[in-house]
Amino acid sequence: MSQVFFDKSIKIELTDVFNVKLTLGDGTVYENVELRRLFPISDRDHYISLIDKDEHELGMIRDYSDITEESAAAVKAIFNDYYLIPKITKVYECNDKNGPLKIVADTDHGPTTFTIRNRHNDMKFYDEVKVLIRDSDDNRYEIEDINKLDKKSWLLLASFL
Repeated sequence: MSQVFFDKSIKIELTDVFNVKLTLGDGTVYENVELRRLFPISDRDHYISLIDKDEHELGMIRDYSDITEESAAAVKAIFNDYYLIPKITKVYECNDKNGPLKIVADTDHGPTTFTIRNRHNDMKFYDEVKVLIRDSDDNRYEIEDINKLDKKSWLLLASFL
C-alpha cells in the first residue's frame, strides 16, 4: 500500500483536546482521529501522521503549507497541549547527593522540581545550544539556549551536561 499525503482538499476540525474530525475531499468523514508527529523533537512542522480509532494510518501531512490555514491551525492547537514541553528559564538547584540528579527550576509554565535517572542519556544537546531533558517520569523539559541562562543557572547545570 502506498503512502497517502494529504493536501488542501481535506478539512481538519477540532473535536476535543487531543482528537480531530477529518473530512476528505470526496466527503468521507473520520471521527476521533489522532495526530502524531513523526519527528516531535527534531522536525516539529513536517510529517504528521493521522491515525484512526483502530490505529490505522489514514495518511500524512508533509508540511503545514500543504493543507489549508484552518486545518493547520487545528493541528497546531492539538500539538500545543499534546506535545507541551516546558522551557526552563532559571535553575535554583542541581545536585545528585542522594542518587538521582534533582533539579529545581522555573519554567515558562511555573516552578518545578524533578529528578533524572541517567544524566548521560536523559540530558541531550541539540543544535549546540538547545538542551532537552527527560525526567524520571518521562516528562520533557527544554532549555532553548543554554547560553541565555543567567550565570548561576548555567554554573549549576554545567557540571552535569
